[in-house]
Amino acid sequence: MTPQNLAILLLLAAAGVGAQGEPTSTAEQAERLERQRISQSRAAEQARFAAQEAACYQRFAVNDCLAEVRRARRELLADLRRQDLSINDAQRKRRGAEQLLHSDEKAARPP
Repeated sequence: MTPQNLAILLLLAAAGVGAQGEPTSTAEQAERLERQRISQSRAAEQARFAAQEAACYQRFAVNDCLAEVRRARRELLADLRRQDLSINDAQRKRRGAEQLLHSDEKAARPP
């Protein structure tokens, strides 16, 4: 891993940690941890793919090598994106249920 890739990885990890507030429930905390894991995995894989692409330029059949690396990158990033979408869906459902509960509680209170 080059120093530049390492710096990018560290910046992404720090931004993910600093951008989040204090979670209010274990579900939010689990979502935050899972998002951090996905972000770190994405950054590490991007660095690995960059190194593989650089190695491709040392080969005779550069285009075939690059095509294979890019195919693997697309597959991995699509899987990480699916994981992100799954977390987003769970978060949306949880927040919707919390809103319904809040609305029910509010409606049950006497005026």
